[in-house]
Amino acid sequence: MSSTVFREELFNTLCNNSPIGIYIVQDGSFRFVNPKYCIMTGFSEKELLKMNSLMLVHPHDTDTVRKQAVQMLKGRRTEPYEFRFIRKSGEIIWVIETVTSIQFGGKRAALGNFMDVTERKRAEKDLRESQERYRTIFENTGTAILIVREDTIISLINTEFEKLTGYSKEEVEGKISWTDLVQSDYLDRMRECRYRRRIETESVPGNYESKILDRNGNVMDVILTVSMLPCSKKSVVSLLNITERKKIEEQLKYLSLHDSVTGLYNRAYFEEEMRRLEGGRSPELGIIVCDVDGLKLVNDSLGHDSGDTLLIAAASVIKESLRTSDMAARIGGDEFAILLPNSNTSVVENVTKRIRDSILKYNEVNPQLPLSISIGFAVGREMPPNLTDLFKEADNNMYREKLNRSQSARSAIVQTLLKALEVRDYITEGHADRLQSLVVYAAREIGLSERVVTDLSLLAQFHDIGKVGIPDRILFKPGPLDTEEKVEMQQHCKIGHIIAMSPPDMIPIADWILKHHEWWNGQGYPMGLKGEEIPLECRILAIADAYDAMTSNRPYRKALSHQEAVAEITRCAGTQFDPNLVPIFLKVLENKLYQKK
Repeated sequence: MSSTVFREELFNTLCNNSPIGIYIVQDGSFRFVNPKYCIMTGFSEKELLKMNSLMLVHPHDTDTVRKQAVQMLKGRRTEPYEFRFIRKSGEIIWVIETVTSIQFGGKRAALGNFMDVTERKRAEKDLRESQERYRTIFENTGTAILIVREDTIISLINTEFEKLTGYSKEEVEGKISWTDLVQSDYLDRMRECRYRRRIETESVPGNYESKILDRNGNVMDVILTVSMLPCSKKSVVSLLNITERKKIEEQLKYLSLHDSVTGLYNRAYFEEEMRRLEGGRSPELGIIVCDVDGLKLVNDSLGHDSGDTLLIAAASVIKESLRTSDMAARIGGDEFAILLPNSNTSVVENVTKRIRDSILKYNEVNPQLPLSISIGFAVGREMPPNLTDLFKEADNNMYREKLNRSQSARSAIVQTLLKALEVRDYITEGHADRLQSLVVYAAREIGLSERVVTDLSLLAQFHDIGKVGIPDRILFKPGPLDTEEKVEMQQHCKIGHIIAMSPPDMIPIADWILKHHEWWNGQGYPMGLKGEEIPLECRILAIADAYDAMTSNRPYRKALSHQEAVAEITRCAGTQFDPNLVPIFLKVLENKLYQKK
């Protein structure tokens, strides 16, 4: 499973199981809502995605919500805030919300976390009205609550607090300070917040994010809601565990800045960093542009998992070659860029040398899929630096190098694929050599030119190179393939054609590789060609390939005898095989021009 799919599944799992309503709003309209948000609002996902978010806000609170949105759009993180919300049923509820700015679809959007606090609001009112009602709500509200004395000692907790922290009433009440629960980095802030609550109006609760420790020392992210008890020096504190929500926020933030495959920064972050550096005071700044050679060939022949492996390797050799002050990003499918602040030409050249050296070391350890990267760089010395022009210069230099090395890189990949096929296809050991002899004898018997004979020999060697892109579960299956597996196996013709189009010396046989499984009656694949629409070379190879395959052992059957194979070829003349070529091939066998090794 790729890292991109894993992260999407993790995001969906967290959102779908979150006890907090989560949504994404862009340009005033909902773009995403989780199931909990639908339950809390009473609206279906389909209904919400057609609505403006302010339609659900109580008219008296729209200004409050707009002000928070303005703060968020300015890039400022909003503290949790409360407002009244109108459910689909018309019911008005109080909610607490935190809004964070994120990048969604390349544009700024708001990630909101939404919780119904109506019960808590009612509980606060009831506390002032009746001590008995307070006790009932205190124990049954579903939120962890504690009462804190002026000397910071916890005087009372409820059962939800016990569940959240693992502490019992006996361990906590009258014995532990609230400061013992708060992570040390947050203590000063919490003391300041508590002091502010004492000098500000006591009727409005304050909401703060913090980190607390449970009985086992585990850290939890929580929202603390702090209220001063009327006519008392005690505070009421409710805790909401938002650890999962924070993980989602951090994941979304990470994904908005990083490439999901390589873990490097993405293009959006790279461009933002370029804008930042253009406003800097240092004129010396370098840019390196790198492009992975042959990535499309690897993707098309071995699949995107192998392509991703190559990208991850490229990211690794680039990253390990940089200084701590340098920044690398994947800015395109096969393209990377590096920003090198405070760098002269010598520094940038040293970095490119380290990248090339790292590639050589990587290929020594990983010969099965060689890594090749074209590199170009540029160094600026002007004030203020124009990074757009500098990037274009580096990109042009990279493409000049790529033109010089792309052909050799593709040829190296093809040779690697051929070696990989030789290692994997152990069940047909010697098949290519036997096939070369068969087609050469048959072609000469027909009277074809030596040039065609040479190309046929090359076809016999490379006709199945596309099998490198077929999974082992199919290639080595000890039995007949099912329908889906047959379709997947048939892709090897197209894969082989793609591979053969890369090196110049294989281009003449690329079309034959594509068509070497076509049948005389049009029932073959991948194009369904019929009769003489099929190249003569493919028709020759088809008979020779079938004979050698039948007289060789396979995982799902034993080899047939020479007589049995000849009978089967004769039977298939006019259907699978060219009926005019079958007698010629059988004559080659009968005259013993070819002796099976």
